[in-house]
Amino acid sequence: MINIIVACDQNKLIGKNGKLPWKIEKDWNYFLDTTENGILIMGRKCYEDFKFYAKSRNVIVLSNSYHGEFENAKRCGSLLEAIEIAKCSGKEIWICGGRKIYEEAITFADRLYITLIESVFEGDVFFPDWEDFFNRKISSVTTHEDNIALKFMVYGRQ
Repeated sequence: MINIIVACDQNKLIGKNGKLPWKIEKDWNYFLDTTENGILIMGRKCYEDFKFYAKSRNVIVLSNSYHGEFENAKRCGSLLEAIEIAKCSGKEIWICGGRKIYEEAITFADRLYITLIESVFEGDVFFPDWEDFFNRKISSVTTHEDNIALKFMVYGRQ
């Protein structure tokens, strides 16, 4: 199964200067727990922010401009190439960003794991509109951290 996993604020913000614009422990732990036994596909900027955790994960980094090695990760030049490699493992596939990768994957991924952070942050990268692609809610759990509501939702296709 191919899954997209993302956290965004009320305005669909997902990034600021190549990093997450927030530090919310419950969201980060949810991401780590949910993707633990899968293969993570992410862009180079996402990988730079995730590099420490790549030691204990199966990670594929997408990069067209950098052709060198990534520590504790494989490199691919395209999302489709990465998915073909990931499918051979038999593990769940997790698309982890950034925006261009999400835009491509949103057209064919099976599920969307989205954390809606009910707050507004500053940043420069936004998650694309997803409602037309994922319109069947599978689950929803609401929690709070530091007076911020978090909605952990899973959507599938109709």
